[in-house]
Amino acid sequence: MSLAKKLVAPQLRDLQPYQSARRIGGIGQVYLNANESGFAPYEMPVTETWNRYPDFLPTDLTNTYSRYVGINPDRTMAVRGADEAIDLLIRTFCEPHKDAIRIQSPTYSMYEFVAQAHGVAVDTVSLDSSFELDMKRNSSAEVGGKNLKIIFICNPNNPTGNALSQDSIAAIAEEHRESAFVVIDEAYIEYCPQESLLSLIDSHPNVIVIRTLSKAFALAAIRVGFLIAREEVLEQVGKLIAPYPIPDNSARIAISALSESGVSHMQSCRDQTIALREQTRNDMNELNAVEQVYSSVTNFLLVRFRDASLVMQTLLEEGVVVRDQTHFAQLPQHLRITVGTSEEMLEMMSHIRAL
Repeated sequence: MSLAKKLVAPQLRDLQPYQSARRIGGIGQVYLNANESGFAPYEMPVTETWNRYPDFLPTDLTNTYSRYVGINPDRTMAVRGADEAIDLLIRTFCEPHKDAIRIQSPTYSMYEFVAQAHGVAVDTVSLDSSFELDMKRNSSAEVGGKNLKIIFICNPNNPTGNALSQDSIAAIAEEHRESAFVVIDEAYIEYCPQESLLSLIDSHPNVIVIRTLSKAFALAAIRVGFLIAREEVLEQVGKLIAPYPIPDNSARIAISALSESGVSHMQSCRDQTIALREQTRNDMNELNAVEQVYSSVTNFLLVRFRDASLVMQTLLEEGVVVRDQTHFAQLPQHLRITVGTSEEMLEMMSHIRAL
């Protein structure tokens, strides 16, 4: 029995996926199987088919992304952003009130939110003072009587901005290879591709990678992400996938962005972002209101201020919105600042400089 079948939530073991019109398939010229309107909507171009449901899983998009990352398309599933990937994994493999996930705090809050929304326990392991993984805690499968099913690791980590040790992540995957999935969220990996652990899937059946087009590809509005895992894992997740998850328009935009010229454009914008990030970090370290600007391999900076509340309020009054991180115990005076355009960064800096 595969690890995926072993760990799948009991209520899904014999569940038959919803058989939507596109999932059942059938190639024809007259489609009368989905209760779609035969009429075109208002101002639809003749080349469009807005009145028809999209493909169940867009093969062209999956194949295009698989070529981009260099993996077998059978190990790729397109989803509506990384957030849906998180939701699907928890619903697929965790049984409410019996199972648990593990997170590495401070980290992306959606892991905890989705788990709690589905009645799944959350085991929080704090990163150390250098924002590295606690290997002793992560080697344990004990979570207060619950079954540990998924360990989420955001790498690079949000909101700290650092890349976690690849050796540590690999060791955690090995420790739990027969008992729990290790989900590596690589939302920011285009900013530091050398930190990717996609190759771990070849050697570890319990490793799952989440990717997105929302960050470096600058396509947050179209809601396209990817789950990358062994085929037997995606087979179980596929039982809960929405009938028509990716609109045709979103798929076409994503495919264009993943073309040779699209990837080249992404890389150019990424390099500009990295240069601006480093310039901003150096400049911010000279400001009186700032205590520390942490090193980052992403498109944001974590900053410790002398008075984070004052900085936050001042920026808001000037129409500049940043992200408060003081709800994390380890980040009592910290704000997260996205690297925007050079003009946006100069405006943000001018308001902090005036304090």
